Amino acid sequence: MLGRRKDMVYKVLATKKRAVALQHLSSELETPMPALLSTLKKLESDGLVEVFYGREKASIMVRAKTIDDYV
Repeated sequence: MLGRRKDMVYKVLATKKRAVALQHLSSELETPMPALLSTLKKLESDGLVEVFYGREKASIMVRAKTIDDYV
């Protein structure tokens, strides 16, 4: 189950091609933020996404890494 969830989250992020706030992604996927953040951390350790703090103080942003990031 976790593998399918990771794949779905990565595909949504890769389609957006930009950084997205964790709160907006959580709302879009109808997934609680703690569960989503846990999945994103696993994707980050796999090297597939980048999790970082946005310009606003309490904003967590995330974006998918694509093949263009490595070329």
